[in-house]
Amino acid sequence: MKDMRRIILFLLALCIPLLVLVGCGITNLPTTQVGGAYSIETKQTTPEGRVDIYMLDIGQGDATVIKVGDEYSMIDTGDIEHRDTIVSQLKNMGVKKLKHLIITHPHGDHMGGFLAITKAMPIEHIYDNGINVDNNMYKTYERWIEKNKINRKVLKKGDVIDFGHGAVWVVYAPWDKVLTDEKGEPDLNNNSIVGKFIFGKFSMLFTGDAEREAEERLTKEQNSKLFSRVLKVGHHGSRTSSTEDFIKSVKPESALISSGLYNDYGHPHDVTLRRLRDHNVGIYRTDTMGRIHISTDGNEWQISTER
Repeated sequence: MKDMRRIILFLLALCIPLLVLVGCGITNLPTTQVGGAYSIETKQTTPEGRVDIYMLDIGQGDATVIKVGDEYSMIDTGDIEHRDTIVSQLKNMGVKKLKHLIITHPHGDHMGGFLAITKAMPIEHIYDNGINVDNNMYKTYERWIEKNKINRKVLKKGDVIDFGHGAVWVVYAPWDKVLTDEKGEPDLNNNSIVGKFIFGKFSMLFTGDAEREAEERLTKEQNSKLFSRVLKVGHHGSRTSSTEDFIKSVKPESALISSGLYNDYGHPHDVTLRRLRDHNVGIYRTDTMGRIHISTDGNEWQISTER
């Protein structure tokens, strides 16, 4: 019996260190560090290879492709009327599947192209803000996610997505408490997913259709942490976004605007363009310049346009 106790104690002595090692590997990974790729202290990552970002020229809507290594991801998918052109552009770019798809908010000009894309290629992970909309487009969106067994996650402030190769996406909005409009309904624009894509020293802030209310809260909470080399201008350059204080906090060198030529909304508005110019921000817009391409190795970056 004594021998048996000795054997049991010996086995326990071997197992406990292994359990501790395994536990540390799972539970002690901070949400602000993705495999050691992102440092909350320096706001930079250690880049590997190159990243290419393409703001597609689709008309009045948002659709951006991010290539990290050999993998492609997307931020928004354009509108229903853009489905054919988006799929065509993706195929011409050699995109055969998407690693990450982020839908900033459930408006048609950001979510409408999803169905055509998911029919054309597999999607590994999909992210949205968790706000349900009672229309056929949104019901189709949920049905196809379930049918294709796509991993789905609701993004909130504080989340971080690992794109690999030292590229991360840090989420600043939306918040746990949903922002509402004057009728008490969820304000879809102001609950847009706002996140900063970071690769080495390069950074780009994606804002969806966030307007003044969301920008004011972001500025109050984050202030200089919003600093980004490039700003994806909110709400297609509407006067309700890109407020003075927000631009001062982000301090972008360049701004990208996705809008349709001669669109009915008059986007981008002159007042927004003037605010950006007053802060010496270089402006790139799809309606007059076509597809916009950013290429970076994490230390230097170049922006080119289709025309």
